[in-house]
Formats: sequence, C-alpha cells, structure tokens
Amino acid sequence: MSVSMQQIATDAPQLDANDLVTAKHMADTLHRHYPGHLWAVTCDGSKGVATIRNLMLSGNMGYTLHLPRIYSASEWDKRVLMAGGEILERYRVMRASLDRAHSQIMTLPTDFAGRIAVERD
Repeated sequence: MSVSMQQIATDAPQLDANDLVTAKHMADTLHRHYPGHLWAVTCDGSKGVATIRNLMLSGNMGYTLHLPRIYSASEWDKRVLMAGGEILERYRVMRASLDRAHSQIMTLPTDFAGRIAVERD
C-alpha cells in the first residue's frame, strides 16, 4: 500500500506551501533559541495570522502574530523570538533552554486540574 506525502503531512489538502514553510521556519527559530521546549506553531496566510504556543505550559494560551505583507526574514525572526520569550515570561520561566528552565517549570503553581496557572495582569 502506497501512502503519498500529502496524506502524511496533513489531512487538509488546501494547505498552502508558503504557510508550511513559514511555520517550519518559526519552529526552527524557536527550537534554535529555546531548545527542548514543546513549541507548537501554525500559519494561516489566508487569514493573515500565525500562532505560537508552548504545549508544556498551556495548549490554550499562546501568542498571535499578524503576518505582514512585506517583511525581512530577520525582522520576522525577532517577532517570533519575542513572542516565544513573552510566553515563557508570562509563566515566569526564564528565556532559556528547557534544561536550564526545567526546575522553574516543575515548581510553577497549578490549578485544581493540574494545569499550570498563568500570571494574570
């Protein structure tokens, strides 16, 4: 039985190649600067947004970036890094690899269901 790459990559055949490349670049940038964290990224060019989440901290809370029409790769990397760092800071975790931040994450307060409690402004 043969399985095509399209079936392996996604079950939504309308996936845009630019969205896939942008999301991959975002994930690579986050993993390079904050290795070990469980980053989840999406990109939807038709809606003009990209999202970043840290699934170790919360699957619900994240950061939404608006996709600019024209941008430099270095400026986009800065925005992605800022978003990832702000997610970590929101949970009072240092902007570092998971190896360095693990002890902080393990001592974070949790709610009744065991979810990490986010800092509220």
